[in-house]
Amino acid sequence: MVADIQARMGWRTAGDAGDRFRPAWSAPALMLSSLLSLAGIFLVLGLLLWLLDGDEREARREEIIRDALWVEHTLQFRFSTIETRLSRMAYELGKADSLKEAFAVQAGPLVHIERELWGLSWLDGNLQVQASVPNSADAETPLNPVVLSAVEIARRTGRGLFTPPYSRGDSSDHVSYVAPIVKDGNVVALLHAEISLGRFLAQHVPWWIAEKRAVQIKRSDEQIAASRSKVDPDKGALSYTVEIGPPLSNLWLTLTSYRNRSSLVQNSLVVAMIVLSFLTAAALIARERQLRGRKLAEAARDEEYAFRRSMEESLRVGIRARDMEGRLLYVNQAFCKMVGYSEAELIGRAAPMPYWAPEEQDRTQRLHDAILAGAATGQGIEVLFQRRDGTRFDVLIYEAPLIDAQGQQQGWIGSVLDISDRKASEELARTQAEKMQHTSRLVTMGEMASFLAHDLNQPLAAIRSYQTGLKNMLSSGGANPSDVTPALDAIGKSVERAGLMIRRVHNFVKKSEPRLEPIDLAEVTKETVALLEPELTRGHCSVDILLDAGLPRVRADRVLIEQVLVNLIRNSMDACRDLPRSSRGITLAGTLNGGAIELRVLDHGSGVPEHLTSQLFSPFVSTKEGGMGMGLTICRSIIELHGGGIKYEHQPGGGACFSFTLPLSH
Repeated sequence: MVADIQARMGWRTAGDAGDRFRPAWSAPALMLSSLLSLAGIFLVLGLLLWLLDGDEREARREEIIRDALWVEHTLQFRFSTIETRLSRMAYELGKADSLKEAFAVQAGPLVHIERELWGLSWLDGNLQVQASVPNSADAETPLNPVVLSAVEIARRTGRGLFTPPYSRGDSSDHVSYVAPIVKDGNVVALLHAEISLGRFLAQHVPWWIAEKRAVQIKRSDEQIAASRSKVDPDKGALSYTVEIGPPLSNLWLTLTSYRNRSSLVQNSLVVAMIVLSFLTAAALIARERQLRGRKLAEAARDEEYAFRRSMEESLRVGIRARDMEGRLLYVNQAFCKMVGYSEAELIGRAAPMPYWAPEEQDRTQRLHDAILAGAATGQGIEVLFQRRDGTRFDVLIYEAPLIDAQGQQQGWIGSVLDISDRKASEELARTQAEKMQHTSRLVTMGEMASFLAHDLNQPLAAIRSYQTGLKNMLSSGGANPSDVTPALDAIGKSVERAGLMIRRVHNFVKKSEPRLEPIDLAEVTKETVALLEPELTRGHCSVDILLDAGLPRVRADRVLIEQVLVNLIRNSMDACRDLPRSSRGITLAGTLNGGAIELRVLDHGSGVPEHLTSQLFSPFVSTKEGGMGMGLTICRSIIELHGGGIKYEHQPGGGACFSFTLPLSH
């Protein structure tokens, strides 16, 4: 079917004659030789790449060693320079008359020149800071045990020395230089210079090394004391470590490349050749696979087309496709048989279609235009069609967009079901249901006949008695109008009572089409109880009507609702038959529940066995011995016809509660 639609719409299909191409050079031998040649090229290029990569690695290693030695020499030279300047300053302070004034003169310029100095101070014999530059809390006398140990050594030996690295809480470690200040052969004070290793690297590692290397000073335990690095180097990156010599000890300098530059970057031509070789091999393999796949796809397409065509011809559902203007593109054989026209007569036709029923031409045209405008909802649409011979039949149509391979809508496709048999079955079922309801009323009326005969006998006997009395009075000649009038009034009331009962029975048993109209449910309930009054009296059963005041009208058929109430009340009477007379009571309660009125029929009888509650409203299920099991089924069909629902519930204190709802009349 899809292939037919595509062909009619000019869509391109796989396997067209223009796409069938079979080159002679696709032989297996040629393919094998091509692959062997490419394999040889791969081997040569791989060897060349390996040699070039080895040379480049060696060159990079030599470069990082040169950089590391240059930085190590620079750091060593700078530390030696600082040591010399600080030793000379300590010597000059020892010669000065005022140590404090001499320190103030020399310390400021030295800290300004040597930026790596964190602080410079001099301590008296009690290790108390007497002056410091810069004048801040960070320049106070250090209490670090490493510094105190160096101070003791300097006082004892009379020589300056560098301390091992120690932490001051910032991002890098510090080292201190402690030099004794000697006056007249005695150590009278100490010069303390604190140096930040981080500042040291920042001042003396050139930018051209920091751009490509991570520079770190490490302790002997491999812990980082200071670092100048923009980012963390790659794991396994090329690195070199060298010890920083005197005047410092146990410090190591490590340079690590940020990344290992791949030789592929420098040998882009080799990389391009390799990529092109792989692409060539892949293209050859893909082309061969494409040719084999094309042949298999063509065979599968032909087989699938034949299968789909056979499947379409076996369908009993009519299928039609239309373009965006409403012209028929495709119809299957089932649709042609359904309407009596051939495919050639229908393809290309536009509205109005020959199978539209004339009496519904306007409605069908409106539906047709709405679908083309995009108003198809996915729900079935019932339409009347006519066959070529003029016979009418009902169809149910489901419409959906017709989408091409590019995802564009090209029209509409619909499935057409002949539902004339189903409609006839529904009509037959409706007629049978009406007959069953009427029969049920007749059966119910037959069961009530004896009670009605007894109840009618009373007004008839009264009429007969009054008639005899009047006749006797008239025969005696002594009758006065004042004596005759009460008797005639009594006769009239008895006649009216008998006529009312006969009209109720007639309305209840007459057969008519269901007529839904606004009715007063309270009035219908009272009339139904009055109809059953003889039977209720004979069974010593009372009925309490508890309907809320001012209930709105419902839209219903009066006779059918009376039938439901008669069935439910008589069921309650049967359930209360074995109770004491004082307990035989039925309650009819009505309340407004949202947009409907709910009417409940309650009793305190034997109730319904638990195993029957789930199938209580099913046909031929009865709780009465010898019952047919159709009463509640008919009740359910009547209530559902009115758009309501019916259900059963157990009474908490024993008994049953049947309730049904009827929608309000708007």
